[in-house]
Amino acid sequence: MDKESSIKMARVLHDAQAALLSMAGERDKLAAKCEAFERRAEATKVAAVLHDKNIHRDMEFPELVEHLEKEAEAGRLETIARAADMVGPNMGFGSPNNDEVAGSGSDAFTSYLVGSVG
Repeated sequence: MDKESSIKMARVLHDAQAALLSMAGERDKLAAKCEAFERRAEATKVAAVLHDKNIHRDMEFPELVEHLEKEAEAGRLETIARAADMVGPNMGFGSPNNDEVAGSGSDAFTSYLVGSVG
C-alpha cells in the first residue's frame, strides 16, 4: 500500500471509531429510557391492583406510582405485586365464621351442630 491509501484507511478507521462510540452512547441512553418506561408501566399496574383492593388508599394514584417506581429500583416491586395478589378485595383475607348463630335444634348441642343451616 502506498502512503496516501494508508492515510485514508487510518482516517476511515478513526471516523468509524467515533461513529461507533456515538452510537453506543445513544444506545445506552435509549436502553435506560426503555427500562424506566417499563418500570413505570409495571408500577402503574401494581398501583391499580393495590387501589382496586383498597390498599394504600391514603396515597393518591400518581404518588403511589412514584413510590412503587422507587421500590422497583430497589428490586422489591415483584414482592409487592405477589403480596397484593394474596390479599382479597377490600383488603380482606376472607370473612370470619360466626359460630354464635342460633340453630334450630332442640338443645344447645344440636343448635351448635346445625347452626344456620336449613
